[in-house]
Amino acid sequence: MNKHFLFVEANTTGTGMLAMKKARELGFTPVFFTEKPERYHGLNELECHIVVTDTNSQAELTDSVAQVSKEGREIAGIMSTSDYYLESVAKLARKFGWTSNSLEAIEVCRNKAIFREKLQRHQVSQPTFLAISSMEELLEARSSISLPCVVKPADDSGSNNVRLCFSWDEVEHMAAEILAIKYNARGQETARTVLLEQYVEGPEFSVETFSWQGQCFIIGITQKRLTGYPFFVEAGHIFPAPLSVEEKQEIERTVERALAAVKYQFGAAHTEVKWTSAGCVVIEVNARLAGGMIPELVRRSTGIDLLLQQIRCAAGLAPELSQTIEEQRYAGIHFLVAESQGTFSGIHGMDTVCNLPGIAEVAIHAKIGQNVQPPQNFSHRLGYVIVEGKQYSETAELIQQVKDGLRVQVGQRLESGV
Repeated sequence: MNKHFLFVEANTTGTGMLAMKKARELGFTPVFFTEKPERYHGLNELECHIVVTDTNSQAELTDSVAQVSKEGREIAGIMSTSDYYLESVAKLARKFGWTSNSLEAIEVCRNKAIFREKLQRHQVSQPTFLAISSMEELLEARSSISLPCVVKPADDSGSNNVRLCFSWDEVEHMAAEILAIKYNARGQETARTVLLEQYVEGPEFSVETFSWQGQCFIIGITQKRLTGYPFFVEAGHIFPAPLSVEEKQEIERTVERALAAVKYQFGAAHTEVKWTSAGCVVIEVNARLAGGMIPELVRRSTGIDLLLQQIRCAAGLAPELSQTIEEQRYAGIHFLVAESQGTFSGIHGMDTVCNLPGIAEVAIHAKIGQNVQPPQNFSHRLGYVIVEGKQYSETAELIQQVKDGLRVQVGQRLESGV
């Protein structure tokens, strides 16, 4: 009997629609629960059963899932590729008996303030922090806050409203802005909590892991490049990162301790860290696959298809995580962003870049005439170029050539694509 696999909403940057194709590859019929089917580009071309329901109401969503179950369909499992629905999925998995992390583990990862407290109790290296839920609390804590500091919402996603603040005025302004946000991008109530963190100097990496029945497997470490300062927007990545054996081991051990602290049991996790003069410092654990096309870089480098494994895991099947590419390869991505505000009028230099050896994939999401601006979060990225190489140096050089060779055109002026 053909089993069905359930998806609750999705991210909007490609992985979500791809996940449903992967479910089909595994022999499942995908069922997609969404409030707004029109939000997803390419959904109509997929062979999947779409259920329109209020995905922000746990009661309605539960009823809709129960209805699909009642119709005689055998259900293998459930997942979401969107941060905003991880808790809903954990509740449904618990109710219907599907494989999932505990709701408690997901809640800790989703609320960065609770996460910080958990890591503190387990003595995992992290920035000093303070969580506040009112301007009064902020004013009371003024003397204990050292600048510059990072100000961020406790429970958002995709670098939304994350900012490095250099003055008390900036801290107050950003905190007031975050506290005033009652609903997130998906219309869900926010925690109305601000996290203030010590700014940690050092290169940023992410650790891609996969857990099965509490055992953590390290897939690899990604080197990250940020843009949009004082905002924190990922401008590009290279996988795997160039690290010494000692650095790699310390980063891996620290991340394993962080995942153990939050009792992470199943599936992919994407942990952001910084390498400092004092060693590895944990920034956050995302209880999901990495965004920013990192799973695609992992696939090109190792042959491991993390999205496929995530679906297997949610269906209660043990993951297959052995590398299938014989020799180590490197893969990198460069995101295109505008350097000034205006209307998008094209990308200059695309023909030259497309002819470079090692270019694996080019995608432009921006439409001619749309408004663009310097990046403040992931949604301001306009497209990307993926490259491949046999060596790290070759891959990094190719990324630099792409960066230098492309110009995002804004209005009538040529603007840099870096």
